[in-house]
Amino acid sequence: MALFDPQRHEALTATQWSEERARAALARIVADTDAAFSPDGLWPIHPFDVSPERPPDCLKMLYNGAAGVIWALHRLHELGFAPLPRDFGPTARDLAKRHRADVAKHAGVRDYIGQDQGAYLFGETGLNLLEWKLSPSAQIEDRLHAAIEARIGDVRGLVWGGAGAMLAALFLHERTQGERWRDLYLRHADALWDRWLFGPGLHCHLWTSDLYRLVEQRLGALHGFLANVAPLLRGRHLLPPDRRLELQRRISQTLRATAIGEGDFRNWPNNAESLKPADPPRLFVQHCNGPAGVINVLGDYPKDVAPSIDDLLLQSGELIWQAGPLTKMPVLCHGTPGNGLAFLKLHARSGDAKWLARARRFAMHAIEQSDAARAQYGQRKFSLWTGDLGLALYLTACIDGGAQFPTLDCF
Repeated sequence: MALFDPQRHEALTATQWSEERARAALARIVADTDAAFSPDGLWPIHPFDVSPERPPDCLKMLYNGAAGVIWALHRLHELGFAPLPRDFGPTARDLAKRHRADVAKHAGVRDYIGQDQGAYLFGETGLNLLEWKLSPSAQIEDRLHAAIEARIGDVRGLVWGGAGAMLAALFLHERTQGERWRDLYLRHADALWDRWLFGPGLHCHLWTSDLYRLVEQRLGALHGFLANVAPLLRGRHLLPPDRRLELQRRISQTLRATAIGEGDFRNWPNNAESLKPADPPRLFVQHCNGPAGVINVLGDYPKDVAPSIDDLLLQSGELIWQAGPLTKMPVLCHGTPGNGLAFLKLHARSGDAKWLARARRFAMHAIEQSDAARAQYGQRKFSLWTGDLGLALYLTACIDGGAQFPTLDCF
C-alpha cells in the first residue's frame, strides 16, 4: 500500500542550510507584514482564502486571521528575532467585535461559524486570549472563563471543540497559577475522558464526533484523536497519577491499532472508519492529517516508559523525509513548515542531529516556496497556521533548535 501520494509532494531543493538566508527571509516576512497592515483593513485576504465562508475583506481568527498575525509578531519579538513594528493593543481589543460583525453581516460566515463563536482557533476564545496576553484584566478573564466552560464535553478537537478550550485554560493557569483555571481544565479532562470509548472492532479507545455533518471517529491533530489527546498530554501534570498512566496506555494502544505501515514507515488515515473497507484509505503526510501531526502532538510523550511509542515516532519521521516537501504553500497546518517542525520535535526528543539537519533543509525549501508564491500572487499570505507568519516562526526554531508548535505548545 502506498503511504503517501507522490503528486502531493515535490523534490527537495538542493539549497543547503544558511542561517543568514533564514534570517533574511524572516526579516522580509516581518517587513511585508508591517507594510501591508492598516488599522481599518487589517491584512488583505489572500486569493486562496476567498470563499463564501469567509468575510471578503480581512480575516480575524487565530488560525488564519489578524489575531494569529499579531500573536506571531509578538512571539517573534519575545524570542528576539524581530522588533515589534507597532502597538497592536487597540487592534486586538477590537477583533472580537469585528468578528461578531462578520457573522452578523455575511450569511456564509454565519452558516460556517455562527454557532461556534466561542471556539479557540476559529472563534472568540482565541481572540480574547490574545487581548488578555497583551493587556490582562479580570474582565477579560471572566469572558474567557465563560467561553471555555461552555465548551466542556465538546469532542470536536482543537479548532471548534473542548480541546482548544482546554489549552486556553492551561495557558491561563501557567501564567496566573489560578485555581479557577486548573479546575476548569480538570472539568474538561473529565468530560473528554467520559466520552473516550473503547471500540471492540479496533480494540482501542476513540472519540466519535459530528463535524461538518459527518459522524466519524477521526484521528487527526486538528479534529480527532490526536487533537483531543494534545491538551491531556500537555497538562498531564495536573491529572491524577493513575489517569496519567492510563493516558499513556491508551495513546500507545490507539496509535498501534490504527497505524498503517510498510517496512520502516508509518502513517495514519483521516478516520478509523477508513481502516475497515477493502479499498485502501487516502493518506496524507502533513500536520492536520498524518505522521507530522502524530509527532507534533506526541513529541513530549514521556520517554523511557512502558508502553513506548518511540518506534512509531521515528517511523513517522522517516516517512515525512521519504515523501519530501509538500507542493502546497509553506504553512504549518498542511505544508512544509508543519512537517519540518516534526523533525525538530524528533531532534529535541532523541538528540540525533540528523533531524535538525532535515528540518533545516525543509526550511530552505519553504523559503523558496514562499518567495515563489509571493511573486505569483503579488502578496504574502498573512496567517499564522496557513501562511507566512507560521513559516517565520518555523525559521526561528530552525535557527535556535527550538521545537514549540505555535499556539499549541506556547501562547
